[in-house]
Amino acid sequence: MNMSSSKERVFVTAATGNIGIGVVRGLIKKGIDTTAYVRDEQKAKDLFKDELKSGHLKFVVGTYESIDVFTKAVQGHTRLFLLVAADAGSKPTLMSQIKGTFGKIAFEQGVHQIVDLSSAFVSSFGKKGIIGYMHTIAEEKLWTLADENPEQRSLVVLRPGAFMSNQFRSDVHHIKHSKKIVSCGSSSSTVTWIDTKDISECAVVVLSEPVEKHDRNVYEMGGESLTEEQRAAVFSKVLGKPIKCEQQSIEDFYKALIGFGMSHSFAYNFVLMTSKHICETTTPQIAIIIGRPLRTLEDWLKENVKAFE
Repeated sequence: MNMSSSKERVFVTAATGNIGIGVVRGLIKKGIDTTAYVRDEQKAKDLFKDELKSGHLKFVVGTYESIDVFTKAVQGHTRLFLLVAADAGSKPTLMSQIKGTFGKIAFEQGVHQIVDLSSAFVSSFGKKGIIGYMHTIAEEKLWTLADENPEQRSLVVLRPGAFMSNQFRSDVHHIKHSKKIVSCGSSSSTVTWIDTKDISECAVVVLSEPVEKHDRNVYEMGGESLTEEQRAAVFSKVLGKPIKCEQQSIEDFYKALIGFGMSHSFAYNFVLMTSKHICETTTPQIAIIIGRPLRTLEDWLKENVKAFE
C-alpha cells in the first residue's frame, strides 16, 4: 500500500460541521489538496474564505442521498474522512447504510484510506443503547469492506468520548438562567470529555501521514474525566460565579429530555450514560499522535465563555 508516488487528495464529508471545519483547515494548512463535501456552497465559501485562497480547496455540493454526485466526485481521491452524525430523527440503521454505501464506493473508486468518526460508545456499550448500536453496525460494515482487499484498503477509526461542545445544547440554559448544571448520575460517576478540536487534529495527522503507519488502528479519545461536581467547579472558576450541581431523579431527567423533543431511544441512551460512561478513561497517549496534550474542559470553556455568560 505504498502511496508515496501518487498525489494525495483528501475528500472530507460533513465539511462545514464542528469537526469537519477543523479537518479541512488542518489539511489546507499542510498544503494537501482537499475536497469539501457540503450541502450549502455559500456557507462553505464564507467559512473557508482564507483556505480558498490557497488553491488547495474545492467544494462539491451534495448530500448523503446524492450517491451519483459522490461517486463522481470521489474519483481521483486517495483518502476519505467519513462523518455521519447520529441523528435522533432518523432510522437506527441509516448511519450504517450511508457509511456502508459511501465506504464501498470510495474504495471501489480507488480511495486507499478511510478515517471513520465513530464513538467510544462502541467500546463501552457495543449495541446496547441506540447511539452505540448505530456506530457499531456502521463500523462493522466498514471493517468488512476494508478486509475484502486489505492490500489496497486501509481503515482507521476514531472513537471520541463526550464532545465538550455538547454543553452548548445541554447546559447553556441552566447555567445562564439558574446558575446550575443538572445531572442524574451518582455523585461519583464521571464523564470523559473531548474537545472537537482534538478530534479534528488527530484526523488531520492520520490523513496526512503514511497510510501504513495508522492502518487498522482504533483511537479512543478522552481528554478529561470529571464528576458533575468537578465540572460545576470548572464553570464556577471560569465564569467567576458559583455554579451548583443539582441532582435529578432518572425519571425527571428522562422526562426533561423528552420535553426537549428527544426521541425515547436517545433519551434512554443518555439515561444509560449516567450509570456507566461512554469513554471509560482518558487517553493521554493521543499526545503521541497530535504532538501535544489533549485539551481540558477549562481550556475549552475559556474559549467559549461568552455563550455561558
